[in-house]
Amino acid sequence: MSDEQRLVSEELRMQARQQHISGNAVEAIQLLTQAIQQDPSNTSVAMDMVQVFIDIGETAQAASLYGRLPDADKQSDIGRTLAGQLTFIELASKTDGKEQLQSRVNDNADDYDAVFNLAICLLAENDYEQAVDHLMTIHENAPDYREGAAREMIITLSNMMMINDPERAATFRRRLGNVNN
Repeated sequence: MSDEQRLVSEELRMQARQQHISGNAVEAIQLLTQAIQQDPSNTSVAMDMVQVFIDIGETAQAASLYGRLPDADKQSDIGRTLAGQLTFIELASKTDGKEQLQSRVNDNADDYDAVFNLAICLLAENDYEQAVDHLMTIHENAPDYREGAAREMIITLSNMMMINDPERAATFRRRLGNVNN
C-alpha cells in the first residue's frame, strides 16, 4: 500500500463525510466505496460507512459491517458510539413502535413502560433531547422503575455522546445530578 493510496483514501473519506453531512448519502457511500478500494486497511472508512448505513436506515448492513470490524476499532470511542446506536435501534425494534407508544403516553403519562420504550425509540432516531426528557420524567417520578433503568439509560447515552457532543452529554449529566441532589 503506497502513501499516495492512503492519502487518496483519506481524501475520499473526507469528501464522503461532507456529502453525508450535506444529506447526500448515496454520494457518500460511493466515495467511501472508492476510498476502501484505495486502502482496504483503512478501517475509519468502514466505520464511516457504518454511520451512513445507520443514518439511512440500513441497519442490517450497518450491523453486518460493524461486526466485521477489528476488535480494536470496536473498542475505540467511535466504535463504541456506533455500537450504542445499533443497540438503541435493536431495542427500539422490540417495542410496540413510536406512534403506538406515544399514543399510550398521551393517554396515561404514568405508563412508565410506554414512556421508557418511547424514549428508546427516540434514542434510536437520535432525538436525544426528547428521549432524555422522557427518561427524566421517569427518574423524577419513579426512580426505582426497573431498578433505576431511566437513570442508567441517561448515563449510557451521556457516555456514548462524550466523544462527539461533550457539551450536550455534560448537560444531560447535570440534569441527572440536579434531580439526585
